[in-house]
Amino acid sequence: MLNEFQSHIHKSGLFKKEDKLLLAVSGGLDSTVLCHLLKLGGYQVVLAHCNFKLRGKDSEADEKFCKAIGKKLSFKTEVKHFDVKSYCKKHKVSVQVAARNLRYEWFAHLLKKEKLDYILTAHQANDSIETILLNLMRGTGINGIKGIQAKNGKIVRPLLPFTRREITEFAAKNKITFREDKSNSSDTYDRNFIRLHIIPRLKELNPKLENTFMDNAAHFAEEAGIVNDYLESRAAELLIQTHDSVFINKKKLKNEPYQSSLINFMISGYGFNTTQQKNILQNLNNNSISGKLFHSETHRLTIDRNDLVIKLNSEDHTKAVKINSLEDLKRIKTLRFSEESKFSVPAHNELLLDPSTLIFPLDFRPKKTGDKFKPFGMKGFKLVSDFLKDQKLNAFQKENCRLLVNGNGDIIWIAGYRSDERYKVDKSASSFLKLKFIES
Repeated sequence: MLNEFQSHIHKSGLFKKEDKLLLAVSGGLDSTVLCHLLKLGGYQVVLAHCNFKLRGKDSEADEKFCKAIGKKLSFKTEVKHFDVKSYCKKHKVSVQVAARNLRYEWFAHLLKKEKLDYILTAHQANDSIETILLNLMRGTGINGIKGIQAKNGKIVRPLLPFTRREITEFAAKNKITFREDKSNSSDTYDRNFIRLHIIPRLKELNPKLENTFMDNAAHFAEEAGIVNDYLESRAAELLIQTHDSVFINKKKLKNEPYQSSLINFMISGYGFNTTQQKNILQNLNNNSISGKLFHSETHRLTIDRNDLVIKLNSEDHTKAVKINSLEDLKRIKTLRFSEESKFSVPAHNELLLDPSTLIFPLDFRPKKTGDKFKPFGMKGFKLVSDFLKDQKLNAFQKENCRLLVNGNGDIIWIAGYRSDERYKVDKSASSFLKLKFIES
């Protein structure tokens, strides 16, 4: 197996002998065998073990075991503990998503810190088969049936050509001990159910199932490259990306002949499943009312008047800030203030105030149901929600609006949009307070 392993690395151009490698090690069969193969091959390796503290004493035993592997094989071993539950709560994601995000953020940090070239993971042929079946079960395009790729940027998976059986036999022949994860024997998780029940039945029909799947995956990967070239060229015509949002032109998308494939290509990476994609297209083609929202674990999508708009999930839009003094304004990242001695016409994102009209504490907060103000230049009051509707803002823009509210409850300013008529300044005054709204 060692010769085949090294031949695969060389022929596939995964990495070179002089490259410095970071290996993600759990203590399980696959990563432990990969440790030994890399040692036998004479590669330069740093081990990285993540302790997510989700399995009690077993998590601590895994960490101890991985440190022992590093010591035995003379590999430097890095270990980090993670608070996965807090991350899940803060970012509103599943344990699996949280663990993946935390793991790869740390790996990227280690890559830079240790001046390493690649991150290695121990995925093997059966993992790729399970991934294909999971994707087919949940709904996917051609990218979902090409399996796990051997190399994706800095991430390399050198064990992919080998089956679980081959790896197990190598471990037994070389007397390699490893840790058994008890959860692998439970079919509670979808992947385990496929591993324990579906694949054994499929192998009854095709004893060479792994070879068949890997051959097919190679064909699909090649064909996916052709399809992706087309989809990328079409997406470039439809999609605009800013620092915090993605805009997909509705009119152009409606004229595309392969809407379903395009929408999958453009939004599946943001966590939107096939059922949501169908609903999005249905709303799009039925000219449904704008403002419809869809949520994935990591992102939100709204159907606006002209675009589909995607943004990262965030709790920032729900936060209100209490301002007890002018000094407190310095801690609000989106507001800047200065004292002016001469009147000048404020820009659209600026507000001129008479400092004597302020009653502390002020509130800088999102809008609430029933909020009213007297828009600058108007005599009567208007609901904030109606004003924002007239401005033709999308759901995210409305959600991110901030109101500056005086201590007496008056709405002084819808930041970046309109001030209140009651707080109009006297142009002949000798002092003004200028606020500037910096959009995040």
